[in-house]
Amino acid sequence: MCKIGDIILVKKYKSDNKEIGMHSFVVISDEEGEIQGLPYDIVCNVLSSLKGGEHRKRKLSYPGNLPITSKDTEIPDGNQKDGYIKAEQFYYFKKELIDYTVIGNMTIESFNMLIDFIYNLPIDIIHVTDNLK
Repeated sequence: MCKIGDIILVKKYKSDNKEIGMHSFVVISDEEGEIQGLPYDIVCNVLSSLKGGEHRKRKLSYPGNLPITSKDTEIPDGNQKDGYIKAEQFYYFKKELIDYTVIGNMTIESFNMLIDFIYNLPIDIIHVTDNLK
């Protein structure tokens, strides 16, 4: 069971009709709903680690990517790397259709910062529904 603010590790997921291996996500909603006629029960943003200077510069140049530090998350045995959240991409999931594990959570302050960032995005939200089919 996951709740808003949790960080989950999804074993496999789809994006642009491509299957992608294990990746972490931040749960931004745990309410049931429907999008494009498809039911969902969680909405998430991708959470990725930054791998160094050039990677950091490139990834943080996108207006939808929110930088975070390892202090913004509480992940037992986590990698302690700084990262970023793809705040403009909403991934819709049905929990019964994915294999996931809760690995930690965002701090309350950092989760609130993420929500404020989303509300003030200067670009449109991308709604990814590939995992509902």
